[in-house]
Amino acid sequence: MKESEFINYWKKEYPESFPINHEMKWIYPHRWLRIHNLPDSKRYAESEDEYNIILDRQNQLINDLIGEESEIAIFFGLYTNDKANDNYKELTDFGRFIKVLTIDLYKERPEEYEDETYFDIYVKTEKWKSKSRDKILKAIADDEIRVMFISFIKKCVIAPYDGGVDIIVDSTEKRDRLKVKYSDWLSHQQDGM
Repeated sequence: MKESEFINYWKKEYPESFPINHEMKWIYPHRWLRIHNLPDSKRYAESEDEYNIILDRQNQLINDLIGEESEIAIFFGLYTNDKANDNYKELTDFGRFIKVLTIDLYKERPEEYEDETYFDIYVKTEKWKSKSRDKILKAIADDEIRVMFISFIKKCVIAPYDGGVDIIVDSTEKRDRLKVKYSDWLSHQQDGM
């Protein structure tokens, strides 16, 4: 993937946000849906059976959203001076990620960030295969790393986190259909969190 391809796609589809996992749900609430990893909104797995539930749910969800063998971009961002950055070295086991963008967060949002705070974005494009990214998904579930998956064709962002998966789709109607389909995996809270 070329730098310009990622940047152009992002500016076209998500012009109001940076590619930062936690902020998209606030910027696109009408297209956002949150799936919980475990029954009763339990946050962390405590057994292999619970890890299997997490991985089965996430693989099923990603397959439903983009389809087996579809092209997907795996991307992550690193803040400067973040102590957790060393955890991302594990991702090199899955091939080479290309740095496509550096955002000067202080320049863009001085009210939110300190001077000299940057966000570097790394991307790798490949074909999605069910169960092929279980190591990454498990590390995300354990809050060791943060990675997002993007389908350019299906126009969706899949952002797993330690507790569930945030999804941004291309329409409110599609989001509502997913809410019905995955109603057993949703939060019981009115705000969907």
